[in-house]
Amino acid sequence: MEDLKPREKLMLHGPKTLKDEEIIAILLRTGTKDNHVLALSKQVISLMKNIASIKNLTIEDLLSIKGISYAKATTIIASVELGRRVRHMNIPKQVNLSNTEDVYLMLREDMEFLEQEHLVVLCLDIKGHMIKKETVYIGTTTSIPLSIKDLFKSAVMIGAYGIIIVHNHPTGDSRPSLADDQLTKKIHEAGELLSVKLIDHVIVGKNEFYSYKRQRSFNI
Repeated sequence: MEDLKPREKLMLHGPKTLKDEEIIAILLRTGTKDNHVLALSKQVISLMKNIASIKNLTIEDLLSIKGISYAKATTIIASVELGRRVRHMNIPKQVNLSNTEDVYLMLREDMEFLEQEHLVVLCLDIKGHMIKKETVYIGTTTSIPLSIKDLFKSAVMIGAYGIIIVHNHPTGDSRPSLADDQLTKKIHEAGELLSVKLIDHVIVGKNEFYSYKRQRSFNI
């Protein structure tokens, strides 16, 4: 089976038998005079920490590889987007976030392999239904510049009962920093003034998460 070309291997044994580089090779279709298609595919793999990081690749990243044309680059980007849409097509429009695991499972795939800190605000009604989700900030690899006022802007405008703040740690360690503690306290205090409850602050790591609500920090 190892001697089979990727397309032949897929036809005879199914897509699950393919290695990551073989799947990408099928998308690339052809190699160049200097590199056969599998060698080119392995160069694409080398751009990523792991295959899950493919969602973070840009067209510019792919074009940096000699032999990757616009056609090949856009095929890979479009394939990743198609996979994302298939994964999310069966998610109910009205999401009920009854516990921290629900929040983590909903955002884990999108956030745990990001190389920059992203902060997402989830606005909920009194029954725990999510009525809005928005990425409020994208920071550096180490920090996010924040305006507490901006965190509550949408929640106040749409009359949300409460918010859940979610951000990721690119290091993979979900344990909160002192800055995270200080931020959570400020958000909690601001929420009391605005009559918008801080329901939880969740930090997403790699294969783990931290919940301030679970830890009963600041009496959330």
